[in-house]
Amino acid sequence: MIKILSVFVFLSLELFSQENLDKKIYFDEFLNKALKNSPYLKELNLDIKKSSLQGEISTRYKNPSIELGYTHFSADSGVDENGYSVALSQSLTLWDVANDKEKASLSGQKKSQAKYLLAHSKLVQDISSSFALYAQEKDLYILKKQELSLAKKIYDISQERYKLGTISKGKMLQTKVDFEMADTALNIKELLYKERYFKLLELAGYFYEIELNHKHNFELEIKTDLNPDLILQQKTKKYVLDTAKVDAHRVEAIDLVVEFENEPQENIYKIAIAVPLAIFDTKYEEREIAKIEAKKLDYAIKNYSSKISFKILQLKQERDLLISVKNKNELTLTTQKKLLLMFEDAYKIANANLLELQNVKNKLIQTKKNLIHNKFALDNNAIHINYISGAYNE
Repeated sequence: MIKILSVFVFLSLELFSQENLDKKIYFDEFLNKALKNSPYLKELNLDIKKSSLQGEISTRYKNPSIELGYTHFSADSGVDENGYSVALSQSLTLWDVANDKEKASLSGQKKSQAKYLLAHSKLVQDISSSFALYAQEKDLYILKKQELSLAKKIYDISQERYKLGTISKGKMLQTKVDFEMADTALNIKELLYKERYFKLLELAGYFYEIELNHKHNFELEIKTDLNPDLILQQKTKKYVLDTAKVDAHRVEAIDLVVEFENEPQENIYKIAIAVPLAIFDTKYEEREIAKIEAKKLDYAIKNYSSKISFKILQLKQERDLLISVKNKNELTLTTQKKLLLMFEDAYKIANANLLELQNVKNKLIQTKKNLIHNKFALDNNAIHINYISGAYNE
C-alpha cells in the first residue's frame, strides 16, 4: 500500500513538470532564416531593381538619327554634277516632361519597395501565426502525454486495489477504458501536432526536419510604424498621380534637325525644330482617368484607415479580456492543485475513492488545456496588433 500511495506523489510532480526544452532553434532564429531565404521576398527585391532600371529607361535620351542623301544635277550645257546632303536629328524631351518622368520613376521604385514591405510583414505574420498554432498543438500533445501517464498510473493502482478487494472489478475496468481512450487520443493529437509542424516548415521554407523549441511568447511590439497595406495604397496613389502628370503632357518632346546640303553652286546649312501639333491627341481622357483612379485610392485609404483604428480598438479590448481570463484560470489551477493534495491525503485514509480522485485530476487537466488555448489566443492577438500597427515592417 505504501508503494501505491507513493505513486501519487510522483504523479503530482510529473503532472506539473516542464518538458526539457533544450532545443537547437528558437523562434527568432527560425524566423530570421526563413525571411533571409524566402524566394518570394528575393523575387520582390528584384522587382525593386527592375523598377529602378525601368525608370532609367523612361528618362534616357533617344538615339539620334542621321540621313544621308545623294543628288545628281543634269545641266543644260551637258555637264552633269553631283551633290549630297547630311541631316542629323535628335529628339529632345522637354524639361518639365523630363522632370515629371523622374518623379514618376522614383514613385515607381517606392511603390515596389512598399510591395516588398507588405510581403515581408505578411510573411512575418503568417509564420508567427503558424508557429503559434503549432506551439499550441505541441503543448496539447505534451499535456495529452501527461494525461496518458496519469491514466496508466491510475489503472495500475486500480489493479492493485482490485487485487486487495478494496474496489470492484467494474471500477477497475472503467480506469482501463479511460487509459485505452487516452492512448488513442494521444495518437490522434500526435498526428495533428505533426501536421502543424510540417505546415510551418513548408511555409517558412524549411524542407527538412529541424529541432524547434516551441516555447515562445508573442508580445506587443513597442516600435510601430504605418500599416503596410496603407503604405502601399499611399505609394500607389503617388505613383498614379505622378504617372498621370507625365501622360497629361500634350507635347513631350521636340525634334532638333541640323542639315547640310552640298550643291554645285552653293552650300546650304539648315537648323530646324519639329514640334508635334496637339490637335487630335490632347490627352484629356488620360487626365480624367488618372483623376478617377486617384479619387478611388483616396476613398480606399480613408476607409482602410478607419478600419485599422477600429480593429486595433477591438483587439486591445479582446486582449484585456483574455488576460483577465488567464488570471482567473491560473487562480483556479492553484485551487485545483490544493484540492488534488487534499484528495490524495483523503485517499490515504480511505475517505475518497479512486474515481473521485480521477475526476479532480481530469478537471485540473482541463484547466491546463484552457490555459494553453488562452496563451494561443493572446499570441494570436499580439501578432495581429503588431502587423496592423506596422511593427513587422522591415
